[in-house]
This record gives sequence, C-alpha cells and structure tokens, in this order.
Amino acid sequence: MKGLKKLLLPLIIGMFLMVGCGQVAENNGNNQGKENNKNITSKDNSKNNKKEENKEVEKEESIYPLTVKDSLGTEMTIESKPEKIISLTLGTDEMLLSLVDHEKILALSGKIAENKGASNVSDIAVNFDKAESNIEKVISLQPELVFASSWIKKEKIDQMREAGIIVYCYGTANNIEQQKEIILEVANIVGEKENGEKLVKEMDDKLNFIKEKLAGLKEEDKLRVLSYTSYGSTNAKGTTFDDVAKKAGCINVASEADLEGWPQISKEKIIELNPDIITLPSVSYDDKTPEDFKKSIMEDESFKDVKAVKEGRVYLLPDKHMSAVSQYIVFGVEDLAKAAYPDLFK
Repeated sequence: MKGLKKLLLPLIIGMFLMVGCGQVAENNGNNQGKENNKNITSKDNSKNNKKEENKEVEKEESIYPLTVKDSLGTEMTIESKPEKIISLTLGTDEMLLSLVDHEKILALSGKIAENKGASNVSDIAVNFDKAESNIEKVISLQPELVFASSWIKKEKIDQMREAGIIVYCYGTANNIEQQKEIILEVANIVGEKENGEKLVKEMDDKLNFIKEKLAGLKEEDKLRVLSYTSYGSTNAKGTTFDDVAKKAGCINVASEADLEGWPQISKEKIIELNPDIITLPSVSYDDKTPEDFKKSIMEDESFKDVKAVKEGRVYLLPDKHMSAVSQYIVFGVEDLAKAAYPDLFK
C-alpha cells in the first residue's frame, strides 16, 4: 500500500500542476483579451474623434446653402463650398490666390496676370490656365463659380448662367475701406472667412506701419501730388488714388481743385495746380515706354517751373500697387509715402 501511494503521489502532484498552469494560461488569455479590447476601444474613440472633427468642419461650412446678391443686384444661391472656381479679373486673381487652395482655381483672368508690371501674382499665374474672357472656354471647364467684374457685358453673364454656372459680379472699390469689404465678401462666398479676415488684418498692419512713420508730419508740410497718365488723365475725387494719397500723407491736387473721377487734365491746368510731386504709370499700354513718357515731361519747356519737374520729383511708381484692386493697394500707399517722405522711412 505504501508503495502504491509512493507511485500515485507524483501523478497527483502533476495533475494539480497542470490544472494550475491551465488556469494561469486562461487568466493570461483573459487579461490579453482585455488589453485587446482596450485597444479596440481606443481605435473606436479615434473614429469618434474623427467624427467629431467632421462635425466641426460641417458646422464651419454650415453657411451653405448661401444666398448672396452681387453688385448688379442679382441674387444667387451657392449650395455648397465652391471647389471649382474661375476668375475673370486681375483683382479676383490676386484675392483668390490668397484665400483658397490653389487646386480649386480652374483658371485665372488672362495674360495680364502674368504681366510683372501690372500683376502682383505674375510668378504664380504662369501655373494656371487663362480664361481670357473666352466664355466658350469658361463653360468647357465646368466651374461651379465664376467671379467677374460689374462692367462685364450682360450677354456674357447670361451665356454662363444659361450653362448652369453661378456668376458673381463684384463692384470696383473707390477707396481702401471698400476694398477690404470686397475681400471679406469674396472670402465669405468661397467659405474662407478666416483667411479673408487675416488678409484684411495684414492690410491694416501695413497701413498702421505707414501711419506711425508719418505721425510727426504737420499739415502744412504735406506735399501736393498729381497722378498723370500718357492719355492726359488724372485721378480725382472718388478714386482709390485719392484715398491712397491721403493715407500716404499727401494732398491730391486734382481733388483739391474739385475735380471728380478720372478727368482729362490740360497742361495749363497742371501748371496752375503746380504739384510738388507727379506720379506716372510704370506700365505702358501704347508705343511710348514709361521712361519715354517721364522724359517728355521732364524736358517739356512748359513744365519747367512746375515744382515736381524743377525739383526732380516725377516718379514712376509700381502700377501693380498703385492701380491694384485687391489687398495689394496698401503697397501703393507705402510706395507714395516713401517717395514723398524718404527721410521718415530711414
């Protein structure tokens, strides 16, 4: 009997050990399962987080469907955030390239966007298709939204709208404040309100910088300026240049003389106004180069006693800034202020 017990004891101990190991293995398996469940839960949470993020994006885009009225009084509804946009003006070329992802722009206005003297986006514009106001081409590109100027021919607008394209015509700003409003308007339409506000802030920062530089300028020390083109016209009251001149610490002599808009101005009138500064376009659209035009004024005997000519203050200021119908207009203010008061910017 004792011999039998001796034989059975190792077997019994072995059985207990096997059961124990099995339980440990089962517990380990359960624990591992719990860990796996934790990981699955974590992934689910990640999915939930993504869902929440998507909800936030949807919330941000909840301005759509968006009903707006353009400068011509046409009301339109934009159903969703535009993904395919065409710009028919240099102004909206410059605005949109700072507001939206570039892949959303199917085409820019035309060759003018590549003109280094007239365009602030010439280096980027070369990478885009050009509409060139070719309505058949615009329609073939199948845009969701087209930005056009308020002076575009009505038949062109009708042609695009008949093809199911939303055409938004914006008005030209007469001052920098209006330009800011147009930027915010365009930004809202394309669903980039934040980018629009950022752009306007950058404009304000530039204007504040100039204002600080001119802070010590006395009213009696302000220089009188005339803008003059090779077509014999000037910029008077109600023009962006008038606002640019004021913000640059200058007095626009055409406005001072109660002229309005873009009137023709005679040599006799220029002599009578006797400006301290004459600004000329840096881009030519005729056979005469800007330099030739400047030379003709400097060498004109009838102008020899005009202060601007006598003191060598006839300037070719960058057209892409002075004539900008976008955020870049503030650089025109800086250009004129620096030309008028170089010592204040040292």
